[in-house]
Amino acid sequence: MGAPAASSAETPARVTLPTFVIGGAPKAGTTALWAWLNLHPQVGMSRIKEPVFFTETANNPVPGVHKIGPPRAITYRRGIGWYERLFRGSEGCVARGDASPHYIGAMDGPELMLRHVQELKVVFLLRDPVARAYAHFWEYRKRGYRMQPFEAVLDDDPALRYLIYMSRYRQHLERYRAAFGTDRMRLYLFDDLRSDPESTFSDICRFIGVDPTFQPAFEIAHNPYAEPAIRTLHDVTTASKRFYPSLVPRFVRRPLSRLRDAIEGWNLRSTPYAPIDPQVRLRLIDVFDEDIAYVEQLTRPLPAWRQALATAPAP
Repeated sequence: MGAPAASSAETPARVTLPTFVIGGAPKAGTTALWAWLNLHPQVGMSRIKEPVFFTETANNPVPGVHKIGPPRAITYRRGIGWYERLFRGSEGCVARGDASPHYIGAMDGPELMLRHVQELKVVFLLRDPVARAYAHFWEYRKRGYRMQPFEAVLDDDPALRYLIYMSRYRQHLERYRAAFGTDRMRLYLFDDLRSDPESTFSDICRFIGVDPTFQPAFEIAHNPYAEPAIRTLHDVTTASKRFYPSLVPRFVRRPLSRLRDAIEGWNLRSTPYAPIDPQVRLRLIDVFDEDIAYVEQLTRPLPAWRQALATAPAP
């Protein structure tokens, strides 16, 4: 007689997980890259843009550093089954991706990624660390969070330490390089994504193993800075993100979220934010000297990252 058939309990379930992640950095073009890849016929991106699954320390990455704004849900505790469902329907795709830019600051990110996806590839987009922190500051201002002026980062304001922490490229990239090596981790620059999106996107496609000749509409702006026309209305929609998950039944959360996002989008007006004070920028360039040198070592000389006047922010 042949061996008995394996029971369903003994047969491992088919798991559909990402083949790559875009791990950061925030305000370095990750939204645009996610949108372009989401259009690629061979790529399946997670149904939630930023699941931030591979970390349990998203709100307090290291002692003394706290995420700005309301606490983020710790999605890792929902289990791998919850995460897998975000890729349902993409089983036939050549590559599947998760774009969570806050992974770059996650101390436990590499360990959790490799625990579940041993062959995972990681993409990082890096921006001038001072300009990145400054853009991040204005992103939180757009969301309605009340903060000290940006200059307070020079005095190590505890409420703003997160902005500096997320630009500590050497600290973060050394951790990921140790885990993934050079074959499964790639660095790309915000400068190149903006000045030559065609070549940069093609190279990213080659890295993740999909057709590099596909070209989306690069001229469309993604995640531009905007100011609310009616601040009170913006405060209400922002506050609702914090409270409605615990107050609203699950079956109506999605339509309410869409309504809230529509109201929020209607209320926002795209506008450039004020340029950084050159003296503040110079002092922060000194703060990030080792981080800039580290990225230059891995990529190429970046003299613009050390100039007193930064290039204009992307639209």
